Amino acid sequence: MIRRPLLARLFTPLRLALLLTSMVLTFPAVGAEAVTTAFGPLEAAQPLTARGLAERIRQDGAHEVARILTRDREWARVRRAVAAGWENWIALLPDLMPAADPATGRSLQVALRRALPRNPRAVLSILDRKNSNQLGGRTICAPAAEPASWRPRALTAIRAVHDIHLIDQGADCMRALEEQS
Repeated sequence: MIRRPLLARLFTPLRLALLLTSMVLTFPAVGAEAVTTAFGPLEAAQPLTARGLAERIRQDGAHEVARILTRDREWARVRRAVAAGWENWIALLPDLMPAADPATGRSLQVALRRALPRNPRAVLSILDRKNSNQLGGRTICAPAAEPASWRPRALTAIRAVHDIHLIDQGADCMRALEEQS
C-alpha cells in the first residue's frame, strides 16, 4: 500500500476549502463591524493600555468601561498597574472608582496605597481635596494592613513632593499617616 505524506493527507482539497471558509468566517475583513466594536473579538486580543482605557472612558463613559472590565476580568491588570505607580493608570481612577462595584473600589484603594511610596505625586494629584471616603487622603494614606516598612517610605515620599497644587492632599495624607504612629 502506498502511503501519502502526512501533509498531503491533512490538506486534501475538501479539507483545505473548509479550513479557508472557517478562517474567512472567523476573521472578517478589516473595517467590518465586528472589528471596530468596543472590546470586540479582535480588540480583545490587543493589550489593555491606559491610553486605550482613557479613550474608551471618553467615548463610552466610565460605567460602561467598568462593566466591560468586570465582564472581561481585567480589573486585576488595572490594580497591578496602579500599585506599580504607573501615572497614566493612576489618573484613570477618579473616573473608574465611582463606577466600580464596592469590592473592586476597595481593592483599587489598596492599589493606590501601595503606589504611594512609588509615585506620591501621581497619587496625591488624584486625591479628593474634600477628603471623600473613596479618594480622600485619610482613606488612601491610612496604613491599613500595610507592612511596617510601608509607613516610613510613604512619609518620606510625601515629604519629597513640593507642589503648591498638592498641599491640601499632602496635608491630609500626612495627618492620616501621623495618626497611625
